[in-house]
Amino acid sequence: MTHASERPHHTPGADTHTFSRQGYLSAHVHDLSTDDVDGAKVYGRDDDSVGSISSLKLGPDGKLTHAVIDVGGFLGMGTYPVAVPFSSLVVLREKDGSDVRVYLNATEDQLKAMPKYEN
Repeated sequence: MTHASERPHHTPGADTHTFSRQGYLSAHVHDLSTDDVDGAKVYGRDDDSVGSISSLKLGPDGKLTHAVIDVGGFLGMGTYPVAVPFSSLVVLREKDGSDVRVYLNATEDQLKAMPKYEN
């Protein structure tokens, strides 16, 4: 029998899923600033809010590696932070550039089942 700690950890949202919304275009990482995504709401497949990005993590090469998403809570209290690979996020920008939406192929419950991010 395999113990839970011995099983490979699956990151929700790591599965490829294409998100498209009317009036929005896919935003490429090199076209984004940290201000565009830091603090942005994160939505699941059905446009349900699953959290918000509280911080971004950079690798030694200076490229984005992870986004820390605060899941649940109310008015910033009682949130559960998790780190997800930035590559698992889909960022869409409104055609006129006025809005950025971040999507992840995961539910709030799936994110809460992940290990808590400790800074």
